Amino acid sequence: MSNVEFLFAASFYTADKVARKQGWVPRRRPEWHKPDGTAVGFIFLEEELALVPPDVTVYVVGNAPAGYERKMVKLAA
Repeated sequence: MSNVEFLFAASFYTADKVARKQGWVPRRRPEWHKPDGTAVGFIFLEEELALVPPDVTVYVVGNAPAGYERKMVKLAA
């Protein structure tokens, strides 16, 4: 089974632009697949971010919300 990660951004348009720059392929809205098969889902609400387990990688476009203890990787827009 492939891994699941998330992309946190203010809008789907911005997230899609950044994901495609990374070489991720859109699958179903709102999701992309990385070349290694990892699924990356789009989230934009802090409430959604709070539900992501701390050991799951979250890619962030823009400013990362404060107060979350997790693996966050910043991506340029």
